[in-house]
Amino acid sequence: MTPETSPRPWRERYHHGSPGKFVVYASNDQPVAEVQNQDPEAMAPDAHLVAAAPLLYEALRELLASTETALHDQGIGCECDRCEAAKQLAYRAIGHAEGKTPLKEGMPGTF
Repeated sequence: MTPETSPRPWRERYHHGSPGKFVVYASNDQPVAEVQNQDPEAMAPDAHLVAAAPLLYEALRELLASTETALHDQGIGCECDRCEAAKQLAYRAIGHAEGKTPLKEGMPGTF
């Protein structure tokens, strides 16, 4: 499931066991992901990040669209190296989320 097609919002729930695990669910109560570790406190941030993925995806798409529109239509925006690098990372992240960019392990800067 991609953030674009999974029912939103996502939420996480801790399941006790040995080891315990966080399960991230779509709004239709279907599991989306599991985060498992011996230490619940260590895995909680990862579970929160996974659960926030659809919201982050939507925010990033809107931010990119609005900045491109402002630059194109009104000439407002920054084109410094830092902003351009950030936009390229953002477009790459969107590509990963939509399954358009292959994930490659061990590559610097990959997610």
